[in-house]
Amino acid sequence: MYSIQIQDLNHSYDSIEVFNHNFLNLEIPKSQVNKLYGIIGPSGTGKTTLLSILGGQLNPKAGTVLIDKLNIYKVGDKTRRDIIAVQMQTATALRGTLRENLVFGIMSDEKLCSDKNLISILKKVGLWSLFEPKDGLNTLIGEGGVNLSGGQRQRLNFAGLYLRAKHYKPSLILIDEPTSSLDEISEQAITQMIDELSQKSVTFVVAHRLKTLDQAVGILDTSLISTYPELKFYTKDELMTVSQYYRDLQDGKAQLEE
Repeated sequence: MYSIQIQDLNHSYDSIEVFNHNFLNLEIPKSQVNKLYGIIGPSGTGKTTLLSILGGQLNPKAGTVLIDKLNIYKVGDKTRRDIIAVQMQTATALRGTLRENLVFGIMSDEKLCSDKNLISILKKVGLWSLFEPKDGLNTLIGEGGVNLSGGQRQRLNFAGLYLRAKHYKPSLILIDEPTSSLDEISEQAITQMIDELSQKSVTFVVAHRLKTLDQAVGILDTSLISTYPELKFYTKDELMTVSQYYRDLQDGKAQLEE
């Protein structure tokens, strides 16, 4: 059984309160085939903050986060990396080659890091045609990914996340806005890869487009946080009942933020 728990969460930025005694209690059988869960909500309602807290990048002002009963703020980086894989919204890249960017931290996995496998993944995310005419996997990226567009960096970051998730087999994968800078073809490929990852790990995705969450088991709507202290993942039918924001999205009266 996978277990994701947040107890008595409080967090604010300056005088702006984001969480106030909120809690989450999610238990998912490992045998459950689809473990994809979406997060939506208007800008400023805590979506990215929640992922940062769950991933251990942001220590909340108060509260406890337990992943499989482990307090993620009381374990070392190695243990946290073993149980959680994270891709945040800001796409980054290391200085070095394309290969070094992809295999950073997992170089010991020869099968996963083989040229054949890396090229296959780059084709899936629509990047190989960019690098093949250059120096292939030996193409220099440049510090901060300065040689790449925002969408290309985002695809490269997702490819790296995909490889890390395959290697570490974490309990929880956290992905923030995975398709916000992508064309429709690349978006479809990455959505399929997310669906694949969610068969092995609980996967939380902050979505830029609702269709990214077509296969989601449940959706957390952060517009409800100030009304309901429980951070609850609703079915789509339940959301239509409890969330005006979700109804507005369905009716075209609101849009997920760019």
